[in-house]
Amino acid sequence: MKERLKNNKGFTLVEIIVVLVILAILAAIAVPAVLGYVDESKKTRYIEEAHSIYTVIQTEEARYKALGNELNDDTYNNNTEYKKELTETITKKTAIQKVTFGTCSHIGKDNAEYYVNFTSDDGKNVYSVIKRNKDITVSVN
Repeated sequence: MKERLKNNKGFTLVEIIVVLVILAILAAIAVPAVLGYVDESKKTRYIEEAHSIYTVIQTEEARYKALGNELNDDTYNNNTEYKKELTETITKKTAIQKVTFGTCSHIGKDNAEYYVNFTSDDGKNVYSVIKRNKDITVSVN
């Protein structure tokens, strides 16, 4: 019987617990880092979507001006027909849904700001401020 106990191969309970503790520590370090990368990539995607919207806005502004129309703050803030056409064009060209404009300012000038809200493809509501110098800030709700 003694000989049988000496040939026992395997891990003790203490060894298994030590391995589990080490794995738990590694997971506690790795999981937040990975989640941080995921959040950062989502924010980058929202900024890129806002940049796509801004590209369409620039194109439509050029087209609108080429037709001899004046483009200013009133066009964005009071002309619902223009905003409706613009949001439809953005949806068609970018596939970004539920685009709405807040009160935009300094339109036609170098310091123009566009306040644009949209629903990202992952269903998040994104609030963005797009400046003519392509400085884009986003917040997600």
